[in-house]
Amino acid sequence: MSVRSCPSFLTHGLSRNERQKVRGAFRLVQKHLSNIQRRTGISYAEHGTRVALALREISNDATLTAVALIHDIFLLPNGNELLKKIHCTKEERHLARSMHELRRLHIDANTHDLDRVIAAFSSDERLLLLRMAHRLNDVRHLNLFIPALQKAIARETLHMYTSIAGRLGMHALRYEMEDICFRFLQPRIAKNLEQRMRECHPLDMVCIRHAERFLKLKMRTHCIPCRMTYRIKGLYSTYRKMALKERRFEELTDRLALRLIVPSVEDCYRTLGIVHNVMHPIPGKLKDYIGAPKENGYRSIHSVTFPLPGVTEQPIEIQIRTEEMDKECEYGVLNHTDYKHFLYTLRTQQTRVQLFRNLESLRHEARSPKQFETALRTYFDDNHLALFDAKNNLYHLKEPVTALDFVCHAFGKRSAFLRSVRINGREQPMDSLLHDGDTVEPRFGRKHIMKIYWTAFCRSSFALNLLKELCERRSSSQLAK
Repeated sequence: MSVRSCPSFLTHGLSRNERQKVRGAFRLVQKHLSNIQRRTGISYAEHGTRVALALREISNDATLTAVALIHDIFLLPNGNELLKKIHCTKEERHLARSMHELRRLHIDANTHDLDRVIAAFSSDERLLLLRMAHRLNDVRHLNLFIPALQKAIARETLHMYTSIAGRLGMHALRYEMEDICFRFLQPRIAKNLEQRMRECHPLDMVCIRHAERFLKLKMRTHCIPCRMTYRIKGLYSTYRKMALKERRFEELTDRLALRLIVPSVEDCYRTLGIVHNVMHPIPGKLKDYIGAPKENGYRSIHSVTFPLPGVTEQPIEIQIRTEEMDKECEYGVLNHTDYKHFLYTLRTQQTRVQLFRNLESLRHEARSPKQFETALRTYFDDNHLALFDAKNNLYHLKEPVTALDFVCHAFGKRSAFLRSVRINGREQPMDSLLHDGDTVEPRFGRKHIMKIYWTAFCRSSFALNLLKELCERRSSSQLAK
């Protein structure tokens, strides 16, 4: 696509003022960055436009679109002054500069870079969306980089960015980046697996279509409106499942999935009953992410059923969700304007996820980028508890977790003023072990109450280090007096 044909797409669906903002940013970079080339051989003006285009695929935020366009203007000594001429706000200039400063990081190899990224994301969560769009654009154009950079970018993306995208519920971005990077890093394995998937495709589609016709008939019989879609597990996702579970291609039970999209949460559970009544669910394969959503906002009911007689031996995963849930499952946090505490709306309550607090805490538990990567990938394993505070904010902490661990994780330095803790409405000791679904309500005082012996109540290194730091600060301040 020619750079000069982009503005119409970049401004589509925006208000008049928003269109003016984006067009002004576009004209600025065309004028000043068209003759400066990146390592890939394209100009910084074209690069900024491509990043903005990637962002517009997943967000209608005009401010972020403008920032994506102008973030490299700081290559010029007078970049800040140029932005003032197009009436960029101070906030937009700061966001653009922060994005520009994060452009060359190695977060899969450098602990310092990883800390910079986590600190930046925590200070302004929009940087994470901008960074993801930037990386998505680089991955889509890996062929423009020299071979050494191709592998470095692909490796870092596969190890880090796709894991973070999964945590954010950006599944569409995650799967696209995974498959592209996998082909660059493991071309022979990817080619062989793709061949196997092509061979199975005709039979896979027979299985999906047969199950679709069968369930549509049952849904009409029970008068539940239902739209159906399907998915076949992606290339890298299939490979990773085979490697982690040590299973052959034929043994994967979730390779095929049929999605049943119904009007309401009540219909989801009614549909589950119908599916289990007319098909044969595999024991232990039922997962209710509506009653207990994932931190990335993902909500759906999953159940794996035995194959339909006379069709195939391949099990099929049935996914049941509402229209709203289906829209959220592709881009997760990007569907919400409250990026920092993106919201899932349950039928009976609202649950906010303290995403960046959890990400920061996870970083404290890891000594290196490699450990952080492992922690990201295993984040949703069964040994992570779903816990709530009094305002129904959702947290995920690794077992074992005490009440004091939770308070340190959720409230940080305020923990120094902790007076007492209530668990599920009853006052309990600070060293009480928490269980999945517990609600923890801390009571704080006005004075610094924390004692060094409280460290004995902690099970997580994050809480332990925080308490030691707060106690040392208090001791230092008392000595100073």
